[in-house]
Amino acid sequence: MQLEKMMEDWKNELYEEFDLQPVIDEIGTGKLLDALLNNIGNIESYVRENVLVATAVLTCGMSVLSPEEYIHALNTSLSETHLFNGIGGAENDAAFCRAFSSFIVAQVIHVDGKQGFLSHAQYMEALDKATRYMILEKDRRGFVYGGKGIVHAISHGKSMIIALIEHPKFSKEYTSHVLESVKSNIVGKGRFAADDWADANLAEIISVLLNKGVSEDTIKEWIETLLPTIDVGVGKYTDEHYPYIQMGSDIQHFLMYLYFELKKKSMNDELREWIFEYFARLRKKVYLHIR
Repeated sequence: MQLEKMMEDWKNELYEEFDLQPVIDEIGTGKLLDALLNNIGNIESYVRENVLVATAVLTCGMSVLSPEEYIHALNTSLSETHLFNGIGGAENDAAFCRAFSSFIVAQVIHVDGKQGFLSHAQYMEALDKATRYMILEKDRRGFVYGGKGIVHAISHGKSMIIALIEHPKFSKEYTSHVLESVKSNIVGKGRFAADDWADANLAEIISVLLNKGVSEDTIKEWIETLLPTIDVGVGKYTDEHYPYIQMGSDIQHFLMYLYFELKKKSMNDELREWIFEYFARLRKKVYLHIR
């Protein structure tokens, strides 16, 4: 069958062009969609990457899916078997399914922004689950050796969050939910975000919020809340205090990425300068608590 041959070919080569029509003619869009969804977390990196691009072609590049099929893809991707598969546990292969399912959510939300087949309740469910996922996700791995390839769960989740912000149904009243999900990946979970340059991607969420009309003051107030206040009663560099210092370092690294994100896009100069000036205040806040 066409599907089996295609999947076998995908084990050995990354494809740039996908002709899905022969498979659609043979088995239909519904069965092809399910086959792709069932392999979105395939532990073979070539297969997984090809499945991701093929799904993008099917959902965004071809006008063949019905609204019901788009909703099926969204519900499956947001489910316990996909986006929440093994969430919160030890690092394992389930993270591939979670990380790449977020891309499918982003694809469907992007299409819905143009077609409008989701109800407001369905959109809100997607936003709620996406922000909850970003808070619960603990896997910080980048590349996994042995043929498994890239995880980048938080970086990939960022694409899902941005699609939801850019959607016409997004309202500024949902900003706090988004910012809380970003905050959870800056402080309190060990090292900020993923373990390589994918960290920088998280800052893009803030620039997209600003483009959506969220005020600079809202972002400033949020930045001020990133570092928690603790009652310090002993000396510097103790086991109790070092995690607090590390939080300050993680916040500064995130703000560096945000600074250059805004500079790259030539936007919000006043906020950018405020961030630059905040670096010194942040360091003072960290060490003020330490005798």
